[in-house]
Amino acid sequence: SANHLLRELDFEEVGKVYSPHFSEPFQPKDTPGVVYSEKGTAKLHYNELFYNPENDLFVYKGLYQGDYCEFFYKHANLMIGFCNDLGVGRVYTLGGLGTGSEVEEPNTRAIVTSEERVARIGPHAEIQRGKENRPGVTGLSGILIGMAEKNGIEGVSLLGETHGSYPDAKAAKTVLDSLCEIENIEIDLSGLDEKAEELEKKKAEFKRKMKAIRGRVRGRGGEERGDRRYVG
Repeated sequence: SANHLLRELDFEEVGKVYSPHFSEPFQPKDTPGVVYSEKGTAKLHYNELFYNPENDLFVYKGLYQGDYCEFFYKHANLMIGFCNDLGVGRVYTLGGLGTGSEVEEPNTRAIVTSEERVARIGPHAEIQRGKENRPGVTGLSGILIGMAEKNGIEGVSLLGETHGSYPDAKAAKTVLDSLCEIENIEIDLSGLDEKAEELEKKKAEFKRKMKAIRGRVRGRGGEERGDRRYVG
């Protein structure tokens, strides 16, 4: 969602955030190092901060959240402090809500920190409700809106329904569509339709290959052996 927003609107990079707690996402925690780029160079881990003057909108994006619980709070505190310094009135976090199954027409779910925002958000996203004091949005997406509320800033998390096991351009589109309606931002979302078609083709090809592999395994009696192992 953030990448498409950055592509379609005129944003300028205003800063990078570095931290010794930004561990490589696909490595064990507390593993220091650098990351590669497509240009063949290496660089330290960092997140980026962008600003769009026309919509008075900041976007904070990156792979890195934190390496342990305490730093998630420190990270969120740093960003909310930045918001306070610049008079930011609302904080949105964007993400996915894993369903574990294919979602042809995903909806946007919203988690809000003030009852006053329910009426404003409700027409554009389904308000997520749950039992009192039960876990909700995890990670930095959750901590950010919680810390925003604690500091007098409205917090909203917009989550697109998705399978959860692969990139989902449809979910990204529904989240961005909701955000743009809420904040009256004009943006072309057709690029996400093209991305969704591309991903659907890749998924279909993957399923075709997996079906062929399963067929070869069954041909060698793999299914029967699997059944015996399960019963045993």
